[in-house]
Amino acid sequence: MPSTTLALYLQTQRAQYAAELPKKIAALESALRQLGGAGGPSGEEAALSALAQAHQLTGSGGTFGFPLVSQAAADIEKVLSLRAGAPGFPDEAARAAIGAGLQQMKAALAAGQPATEAEAVLPDANANGGTASRSARATRLLHIIEANQPAAFQLAEQLSHSGYQSRIFAHSSAAHLAAAQVAPAAILANIGFSADPLLALHTASASTPDGGARNQLIFMGGGTDFQTRLQAVRAGAAGYFPQPLDVSAMASLLDQLTSAEPTRPYRVLLVEDDEGLATFYANVLQSAGMETRIVTEPHRVMAALLEFQPDLITCDLHMPQCNGIELATLIRQQPEFLRIPIVFLSAETSLDKQAQALGQGGDDFIIKPVTPAALVSAAQSRARRYRKLLAAEDTLRISEERFRLVFESSLDGFLQGLADGTVVSANPAACAMLRMSEQQIRAAGIAGLVDTADSRVAAMLTQTGGRGELSCVRGDGTRFPVEVSSSRHVSSNGAVQVSVVLRDITERKLAERQIMQLNAELESRVEKRTAELTAANQELQAFSHALAHDLRQPYIAINGMTRLLEREIAAAVNERGKHYLQRIRAGVNQMNERTDSLLALAQLSRMQLYREQVDLGAMAGMVLETLQQQDPARSVTTRVQAVPAVQADAGLLLHLLNILLGNAWKFTSWQARAEITVGAEPDPNGEMVFFVKDNGDGFDMSYVDKLFTAFQRLHAPGEFAGAGIGLATARRIVMRHGGRIWAMSAPGEGASFYFTLADGAS
Repeated sequence: MPSTTLALYLQTQRAQYAAELPKKIAALESALRQLGGAGGPSGEEAALSALAQAHQLTGSGGTFGFPLVSQAAADIEKVLSLRAGAPGFPDEAARAAIGAGLQQMKAALAAGQPATEAEAVLPDANANGGTASRSARATRLLHIIEANQPAAFQLAEQLSHSGYQSRIFAHSSAAHLAAAQVAPAAILANIGFSADPLLALHTASASTPDGGARNQLIFMGGGTDFQTRLQAVRAGAAGYFPQPLDVSAMASLLDQLTSAEPTRPYRVLLVEDDEGLATFYANVLQSAGMETRIVTEPHRVMAALLEFQPDLITCDLHMPQCNGIELATLIRQQPEFLRIPIVFLSAETSLDKQAQALGQGGDDFIIKPVTPAALVSAAQSRARRYRKLLAAEDTLRISEERFRLVFESSLDGFLQGLADGTVVSANPAACAMLRMSEQQIRAAGIAGLVDTADSRVAAMLTQTGGRGELSCVRGDGTRFPVEVSSSRHVSSNGAVQVSVVLRDITERKLAERQIMQLNAELESRVEKRTAELTAANQELQAFSHALAHDLRQPYIAINGMTRLLEREIAAAVNERGKHYLQRIRAGVNQMNERTDSLLALAQLSRMQLYREQVDLGAMAGMVLETLQQQDPARSVTTRVQAVPAVQADAGLLLHLLNILLGNAWKFTSWQARAEITVGAEPDPNGEMVFFVKDNGDGFDMSYVDKLFTAFQRLHAPGEFAGAGIGLATARRIVMRHGGRIWAMSAPGEGASFYFTLADGAS
């Protein structure tokens, strides 16, 4: 109802009441004359009739602009309520007080009281929450004012999952300018901005052109102390979230504050025996956007409660058949109506009566006459509180339902108990794990479910919470290991409750024992294998000594004897005989050379590796220079490219280069323009690959698998000298460094040898 229409309605109701007031006063006066009169109703009936009429005038006079009428009627009501029914009533004093009250009423009626109080401005109808248009704002847009930009972006990301878009500002001034273009649905600001006057302006300036509610302000980021929370309230915040932020709860509050769906109007049930006054109250509340229902007979209240489902009940105190205190007690005895607020509207001034009314289920007591503004304000406040309570209960119910689902469907055992070890409830997983029914678990208690012989039990039962392992006892007496997680919390009634999570770790413990057994067996195998390898190395070392000493002696003897034989028969032996003797000595020398090569290869595997930084390029240049000095007649073009230093054994690396560069020098001996190149380049994986390339004789790649095998030669002995052990030694050196070696070639096109060294590049 628009404010102009409401004003006209109030004027009409006041004029109508003023027109009917003389009849009401006359009716009261007529009822008062019957007190103590003969031939009329009994004294008690006359007193009750007069009391009811005086009570109606007390409540309605001030409401319709005649406060002096209300005051005079209240004086008469007081006399009647205190002294009616007493012997000799009404006496002279009572008659005098009643007569004075009637005269005051008539005087007030003649004076025509102005009704300024009845025309007081009503609270905004939009306070009902949701009927205002939100067309001028983006319902899912948030302004986040936070100097900590990473934290602000993280919050915006989390809120985006709830459907909110956020704009982030480090200062309120920038947010204020942005709001002039598109007003946000809510503002999230650090509590440090609570005293910023521009923030208050930014909040207030976002009201919509059609009268919509201003932006909702939420502070965040401070502590949990009282002063910080009070600071947020004084700054006009609709909510406050301390650190660490509960983003889920924040999103829930934002949903409530920014919902574009119209909120159902508050519903008020008016219980009033004065139908005219009840109609007036109903119209006032309807003008503020509320729905109303009037009940003038108390016995019809229960049906109205079930059908109308009100958010608030207003109730007169003095009514026929059933007074307001009795009615409130009756309503509160119904569990479904226990939370509905009840506000008494009565002219009763007795503090004892008011205290009794509040003690029997009332939430507030407003003394008549009640101005429209006071009535609307009280109704909105109580109904809003009731709606919030219902929303909180819904949230709690949803949370409890989620917990119940987790509790019942969890694969882990859940026990709910008390601090003394009493078990209140157990989920199906706990019953299956313990092989007991929930009733048996409750009867056993926490102490009956654990193995008392376990030394860890006492510590777990006395500590306030934590995790650990215990031995539990099943219903059949078998013991099994569990992992326990417990926590304590205080319930709403102050009782300390305990939550215990049990996880059967029988299989895990079995796996751990198996792993330990396997580790023990593996260690035993390693020790045995190590002993075998040590023995084998010792045998190999003994064999090497045998080669070095025992096998070398026959070679020396054969070589010496052939020389003696040659001298003894020198005159008689022909050229063929001399050739045979030379072949014998050559074979002995070759065998001796191969024996030395095998000894060197075996010793290479046992040598201790000493890594140091080595300049491979400089070392390659030194080897090539030595080769040139040993064969000065040859002209070989050598190139040593930029090669990174490496961490390697200098002696073994020198041996490796002697083999590779020596082979390159040897196999290019038939080339008129021999070329040898040393360099390095990274492969596609970033590993450094070193190479030695030549334009020598080359080899057929079909035999490459024999290339690094001892005593395998890809050329005839007469073509190129050598024992066939060099590349096998080179491979062993590279492997000792954790690398790999390979070759690429073609007959007559030279050869390229590549190798890597683990951690080669420094």
